[in-house]
This record gives sequence, C-alpha cells and structure tokens, in this order.
Amino acid sequence: MVGGTVIAASPASAVGSSACDYRPVNSPVTKATTTVNLRNGPSTSYYSKGLLVKGIRFDPLCSRNNHLWFYGKVLDGANRGKWGWVNGHYLRSWT
Repeated sequence: MVGGTVIAASPASAVGSSACDYRPVNSPVTKATTTVNLRNGPSTSYYSKGLLVKGIRFDPLCSRNNHLWFYGKVLDGANRGKWGWVNGHYLRSWT
C-alpha cells in the first residue's frame, strides 16, 4: 500500500523463490537443451534477463506450476551468477 492506495505487482516486477510451490531437498544441476530465456518470473509474460544457450548449466532451487517453471542460478556462460526462471521443457538433468 502506498499513500492509501493498494498497488499490485505487474509482470515487469521480479519474482523470486517466494513464487515457488515445490522445493526439492536436493535437485540435480540441469543443462539447457536449446537457447532459452532466463526470465524474471514464472511465465513468458515476464521479461527476459538474458539467454541460456544450449549446454549452459542451471542450478534449480525450486519450481512452480507442476514443474513447468524452475527458479535457480545460472552456473556458466554470459549470464553466470544471475538468478531467474527457466521453462522446464528446455532443461535436462546433468551431473
């Protein structure tokens, strides 16, 4: 609430792990299977923070929407160290 007015978050607002509905005890590191967007929220309506190209490792912390979207940290590449959301269709387990 700002000045007595309720303000709702828009898709442009970053959404972190608080949006997760599943948190595994120990999730495996994954790799992007193709070039995919790293988004600031769990939907294509959120903006892209950058791209993960095929083979980039991503360490998922949690997921949302029945494992459709994963929130985690990029482990290498141009966006190394960034946190964001990746569509699970474009990730595969890697150890």
